[in-house]
Amino acid sequence: VSIAFNGWSVEPISTNPMIGPSAETLIQLGAKYTDLIVNENQVWRLVTPMFLHAGLIHYIFNMMALWFVGSAVESIHGFIAVSIIFTISAIGGTLMSAIFLPQYISVGASGGIFGLIGSCLADIVINWNLLFSDFVNEGQSKRSHATILVVLFIDIGANT
Repeated sequence: VSIAFNGWSVEPISTNPMIGPSAETLIQLGAKYTDLIVNENQVWRLVTPMFLHAGLIHYIFNMMALWFVGSAVESIHGFIAVSIIFTISAIGGTLMSAIFLPQYISVGASGGIFGLIGSCLADIVINWNLLFSDFVNEGQSKRSHATILVVLFIDIGANT
């Protein structure tokens, strides 16, 4: 039995444990569905999944991760750089999902979030000596990078 409220419905927990809509509803709203991208030329489905989520739980965790990672990267590189990295990474993640996992429907901001994490890790590698040569200097950059590393390790631990 699905729960409906004002025209919106939530699938039963046994069907969608994320407390969200059905797969059919997500497809109607623009989820990544490779058959429609390839056979119906619905290329816009490479962009729309970053704005959709499988449910309330998925949305909350994506937004928490985006807030932690995005604000840390933004404090160093600014809003425009974060926006560009996030958008390109989200579209790239959807494209890779369409190529390597064509049988799955996908939604969410994880591609963009992992793009931001990747940019932070690249920044750490490029600036390793500058960041970690003097442990006495506890500037904003070091705190931001430490936050990113903690979030990354928590996420990796949660997904194993």
